Amino acid sequence: MTEDRDTATDGRSRQQRVGEALREDTRRRILAAAGAEFASHGYRAATVAKLASAAGVSVQTLYLAWGSKRALLRAWTEAAIAGDAAAPDEAAARFRDELTAGERVDLIAEIFIDVAGRAATAWAVYRDAAGVDPEIADDWDDLQRRRHGLFIRLVHGMPDLAPGLSPSEAVDTAWAIASPETYELLVGRRGYTLEEFRAWVSRSLRAALLGSAT
Repeated sequence: MTEDRDTATDGRSRQQRVGEALREDTRRRILAAAGAEFASHGYRAATVAKLASAAGVSVQTLYLAWGSKRALLRAWTEAAIAGDAAAPDEAAARFRDELTAGERVDLIAEIFIDVAGRAATAWAVYRDAAGVDPEIADDWDDLQRRRHGLFIRLVHGMPDLAPGLSPSEAVDTAWAIASPETYELLVGRRGYTLEEFRAWVSRSLRAALLGSAT
């Protein structure tokens, strides 16, 4: 009898694992399809019906998997920011006390360009969606606050700041230079390559934070 119960329990556990794996696969497929739709058509035009159709699921399945189109947009954006490596919030762990100020600036530029290369489209879609959806506008503000918080961690304690530049001003300056808006202006509109933009960010940060472009 006990063996029968154990067998039944193992069977249910396997079924549960299979069910969870299928649900997770469905979530991933919906997210990938939603990202492609958002990137191609923008947030407003990518209706829930179109997102479900692109993923090959019903509208009800999409809602059960993600809850809302807004949740899909945020998940897609955060996945683009994080990429395959550690999340940007963990980037500060790469900073060590023995790094010079110039090395810290170059690492900030490297981290930002790495993220920007993946997330530029998602940033633009999110920013535009914030203009038509108050809840997304709140989410966008939250993402910006989190990005500012990351710069506090990256810039805080940086040695050899330019004379008269306070630590708080240094954080705000880096936050503004290495920003989605600056990326859009120089890469999106002026046609900078990622390497050209990285070099510009590094030079600009050195000049603004350290008083030297070298």
